[in-house]
Amino acid sequence: MVLSCAKAPLEKDRPHILWIYGYAGCGKSAISQAVAEQLALEGRLAASFFFFRGSGDRSKIFRFVNTIAHQLARTRPDAAAVIEEVARSDRGLLSVSSSSLVFQFRHLILEPIATIRASLRHSPVIIVLDGVDECEDKEEVAALIENLIAFFIEDPCFPLRFVVASRVEDHLHRKLHASSQVQLLDLVGHTSNKDIKTALDVSIEKEMRGRVMPGDGSWPSWWDKEMLVKHIGGSYIFMTTIIKLLFAPSIKDGLTPMDRLPKILEMKPNFDDLYREILEPCMHFPFFLDILTTIALAFKPLSIVQIAELLDIETFKVTNVLINLHAIMQVPGDDWSPVTLWHTSLRDFLMLQSRAGPLHAGPTHHLSIASGVIRAATSPESHLWSYSRSFAVRHLACFVESVGNDTDPLGGEAEKVISLLDRFREGHPALQVACHTREWKLVSALVNPSLIRGRMMASGLPFTLHAIMGPRKWFISSLRRVRIRTLLPLCHTTMTTGAGMPSPLPGPLQREMLTWSTDCLHAVQTPT
Repeated sequence: MVLSCAKAPLEKDRPHILWIYGYAGCGKSAISQAVAEQLALEGRLAASFFFFRGSGDRSKIFRFVNTIAHQLARTRPDAAAVIEEVARSDRGLLSVSSSSLVFQFRHLILEPIATIRASLRHSPVIIVLDGVDECEDKEEVAALIENLIAFFIEDPCFPLRFVVASRVEDHLHRKLHASSQVQLLDLVGHTSNKDIKTALDVSIEKEMRGRVMPGDGSWPSWWDKEMLVKHIGGSYIFMTTIIKLLFAPSIKDGLTPMDRLPKILEMKPNFDDLYREILEPCMHFPFFLDILTTIALAFKPLSIVQIAELLDIETFKVTNVLINLHAIMQVPGDDWSPVTLWHTSLRDFLMLQSRAGPLHAGPTHHLSIASGVIRAATSPESHLWSYSRSFAVRHLACFVESVGNDTDPLGGEAEKVISLLDRFREGHPALQVACHTREWKLVSALVNPSLIRGRMMASGLPFTLHAIMGPRKWFISSLRRVRIRTLLPLCHTTMTTGAGMPSPLPGPLQREMLTWSTDCLHAVQTPT
């Protein structure tokens, strides 16, 4: 059905977007992967992109259009010259910091396809997207979807279609349901117990090959399979995880699959109980919680060797933990490939203390991760060097956010955080590093009168902080904490450090630009 809808002839009354949706684990990603592979074999796939929360570039729109454009140029060589010319004529198109997602997509994808539309009259190309709900840049994605719907309404025979597999979030639900350009397919309504049973039979047969199992075919019994199908409840990812748990090596618990089946059937049919069943028996392993929390909180999947370096332990100690978690994590066969989660619901589980209990990946652990990353990444030879440059300050900002104390969010950790930031970029003070990354709550936490005065007096460096720094919300909150000396060339206002409350700055607060001199930070007010 999905393929027939995607490949249907171009007609004015046919929607351009097929949106497959359903709850976590119902098979959306499996279908989108299979559809992309089949379309690629038939030469109909223009490009594909699979979002995945917590996986660096795959959880953001940073490289989304560039990736689609690169794939389109490879799959449609007749459009490659146009894409190359557009990118060369306007370098800003390649960066979301200087061009909106909608603008990028229109010029790098839609316009090149328009130049070859005559050759696509009978076979429109197709873009497959998965996990759109897992993209962190939700407003930009929503704007792109709205723009595409409007574009297809204006040009109903444009030779491009989308197959999207994703949950439908609230901010998109109404727009998708109301549009004639979107066909919604509820996957839950198309997943039968018969489908689950077929997939279960295939999986069990595959796992039983080469194992010492009952030779008369009596296990699992017809009743056992019926109970498993009912227990799985239409979730392919739940079925896959149960199979992995059922046929895990007996070295873990000394049990055979026949011994484990009754215990699995006693479990409540939800992910939380399944995750606890797998994780809790491993809690006594050395460094177990440190490893688990690091995987959950990392902004990009880390390899075994990176996790070991971050925690300052041997790689075999990481491997010793992960070999017991194959059912819920994709553990590579080497120390250099990233460790990834089979499903993002595991991260959701670990991040909520009410669900995970003692397994909770507490946000205060961001400080430990930042410490380990900065300690290990003091040289380019470190396995964590690239990760550190991208995410070290972000981990510190998340720690500050988790503390939630507006008057003194860093508390007793202030000196430790400042020391870490001082080490992060040699020769640059902590506040400068925080400002350059635009983590304003972290900056605000660092603007503490006693800390700043003590450190500046000890170092003998003058400290000047221009008040027009970052969002006005941060600016106002900072003025309540510290008396700031401000030198604004445009309005000639000066406020010096000391007791008392400075007066508000005259004139509107427009766009700000940050630059640094040798000793002090300049936030220069510039015209918009």
